[in-house]
Amino acid sequence: STVSNLDRTRREAQLGDLVRQQIKQCWNVPAGAKDIQNMVVEIRMQLGPDGAVQRVEPRDAGRMASDPFYRTVAESAMRAVLNPRCNPLKLPPDSYDIWRDMTLVFSPKDLV
Repeated sequence: STVSNLDRTRREAQLGDLVRQQIKQCWNVPAGAKDIQNMVVEIRMQLGPDGAVQRVEPRDAGRMASDPFYRTVAESAMRAVLNPRCNPLKLPPDSYDIWRDMTLVFSPKDLV
């Protein structure tokens, strides 16, 4: 039903915010990167029930290959997700069906 889809979307957004807050402290945004404020990187994560990141990959592999600046920012975001200080993530166990496989949108301007 549309109501549960809406709820799920809202819940995904809340969980995404929760993850970004936790990862913030581990993310070293590359300094001096051009147009860093406008860069948006999507990272796909697969997580275990304990919140440990099992797999992380960029959504846009083509751009990873063709845009070295995008690659730098995406790699820094993936390193942050895997950083032992920020992994495993602390997430509500009752929402595991939502966060076990999530795409996170990282934008350096959220951090500055």
